[in-house]
Amino acid sequence: MSEIISKSPTTGDIIGQIPAMNAEQVKDAVEKARAASKSWALTSFARRTEILKNANQYMIDHFDEITALISRENGKPKVEAAVAEMLPAVNANSFFAENAQRLLADDKIEMFPWNLIGKKSYIHYVPWGVIGIISPWNYPFGIPMTQISMALAAGNTIVFKPSSSVALIGEKIKEIWEAAGLPEGVFNIIQGAGRIGEELIHNNVDRLIFTGSVEVGRHIAKLAGEALIPVTLELGGKDPAIVLDDADIDLTTSGILWGSMTNAGQTCAGIERVYVHRSVYDEFVEKISEKVKTLRPCDGNGDPCDVGAITTESQYELIAEQVKQAVNSGAIATSGNMVDIDGGSYFPPTILTNVHHGMPIISEENFGPVLPIMPFDSEEEAIRLANDSRFGLSASVWTSDTNRGERIAKKLIAGTVTINDSLYTYGLTQTPWGGVKESGYGKTHGKEGLMEMVRPVHIASDSLHRVKKPWWYPYDKEALETFKHVLEFLGGSGSARRGKAFAKVMRKIPLWRKL
Repeated sequence: MSEIISKSPTTGDIIGQIPAMNAEQVKDAVEKARAASKSWALTSFARRTEILKNANQYMIDHFDEITALISRENGKPKVEAAVAEMLPAVNANSFFAENAQRLLADDKIEMFPWNLIGKKSYIHYVPWGVIGIISPWNYPFGIPMTQISMALAAGNTIVFKPSSSVALIGEKIKEIWEAAGLPEGVFNIIQGAGRIGEELIHNNVDRLIFTGSVEVGRHIAKLAGEALIPVTLELGGKDPAIVLDDADIDLTTSGILWGSMTNAGQTCAGIERVYVHRSVYDEFVEKISEKVKTLRPCDGNGDPCDVGAITTESQYELIAEQVKQAVNSGAIATSGNMVDIDGGSYFPPTILTNVHHGMPIISEENFGPVLPIMPFDSEEEAIRLANDSRFGLSASVWTSDTNRGERIAKKLIAGTVTINDSLYTYGLTQTPWGGVKESGYGKTHGKEGLMEMVRPVHIASDSLHRVKKPWWYPYDKEALETFKHVLEFLGGSGSARRGKAFAKVMRKIPLWRKL
């Protein structure tokens, strides 16, 4: 396509269009990033910090404009645009501005006993160079902004590919970083259909961060693997919530309703299946079914609202098909009172009961405002059901006993497990984010995410530079006997025996220095 047409999911109206790029333009963008990468890597942490803080101030100064654009092009309520998109972005810039230099400082390695013969080692962290970022449409501002933040803080240049469904938000991100004072070529944007992102691999970016579906993630990983380009993958989720018999049902139903319906359910770490202890199951279903009917659609008229539109037509069709399939298989649906809005793409928030494992609504990512609920009888059963998934992004446990919750959390297969809440940890840049199994691999956010933005280089030095080393040629019996004692000290059993071996080695060190 020569033009990217942006439509509002809320009304269906065209709100803008921008030119799509071709493969040659992507190549130019990568080359610009490559040309700028050396000087940006040498830029002081103080200057990088200043730019991150400038970006924050720009976002604060243009808060109303940015939240309105996110809401209009992405379909979510303005409150969610602020909480789930802008807050993580600002927090990421603040965290990396304040901590990147400390976290990326040279890391000394303890070397006993090798330090006794003049050896020293440390890890020095080097930016990869050019980082390619391919971001999704469901959180088109918060996800890429946090990833861009950590990549820039570590000294990398960026080539950013937003989803074509939210191209205008991508342009706003470009505007923010340009206004923040980034040098020419440090931040670059490519716009176009999904396939254009493959050109980042064909043009040999140094590292790639992809957030999206499992299917596309596999394809990207395969292409990157052939080119030996390291990839961070944040893919789908089918995140479970376990409600124990001691949970506060009123608070828990409110928390789980939000965790499943926020962003119209279009959240990879949203709650997509709930397991409730049988003793409180009926009460839980009754309360959450009542509450789902109070959710208000965001119809674009500016009134306070709760649930926005489905961002893409294809996603709406997938949600509707899974719900239809579940009902045809015996599921019972309780839906919220969502009204039809001309031009908008809305799906009513829906609670499903009488469901079981084997139904696609339990096993496949739904990515919509749909919540299936099942009873369980024991903790062991709840844990088994929660772990019975090909995904492993996040999970939650709901209980009045946090010690009990933590014990169960440690048995769940997920990158993040929350107790008595969900989702919010993506906004905590201090903590790592990422999943296991088909939810992907690698981390963003926190120290762990920052470390994926650099290459660790082991630097080893020798202060005895005038001394011939005993493991150099020619070999002799003295060297063999000495290293026998070294092995006894390093790996032998018994402190007395190891002590004798160490003493023998120490007596040899003066001899080494005379060689």
